[in-house]
Amino acid sequence: MSREPHRNGGFRGARGQSLVEFALLFPVLILLLFGIVDLGRGVYAYNTVDNAARQGARVAAVNQIQTSPDCDQSRPIENPADPHWSIKTCAAVAAYSLGVTAGDVAVTYFPPPGNALLTCSPTLHVGCIAKVTVQHTFRAATPIIGNLVGDIALSSTAEIPIERVFP
Repeated sequence: MSREPHRNGGFRGARGQSLVEFALLFPVLILLLFGIVDLGRGVYAYNTVDNAARQGARVAAVNQIQTSPDCDQSRPIENPADPHWSIKTCAAVAAYSLGVTAGDVAVTYFPPPGNALLTCSPTLHVGCIAKVTVQHTFRAATPIIGNLVGDIALSSTAEIPIERVFP
């Protein structure tokens, strides 16, 4: 094709060049956009898992009941046989948007460092450390990115001393 000036100010053979360049770059731009969205989802997932671990640890500081049917902290527990808030359930509720269940939450207790006199097994005492770990598997929504990075295991742990032994 000849590259003669056209009356519109461009060149006669260059009219389709922009369309071809756009067609070549469009998939890369879309992949980049979805990659940024997946990165944002990953950061949200990690923050949610971290918050769920902290929520479970806050509950463990005053209530050592492992599971319950719901997480209603506005009411006091009057009957330990029928609790309405617990460590694993409240941690799972805090990460409900990710699909975290009580089975994804682990709770352990250990004595504080440097205190060999305090035992935390089998009986808990004030000052024992409650350790709550929440796990979640993150999957990228974009198939290409998901195949490149695979599933990402997210885990967060929070530790807090027991302030009150209950029940």
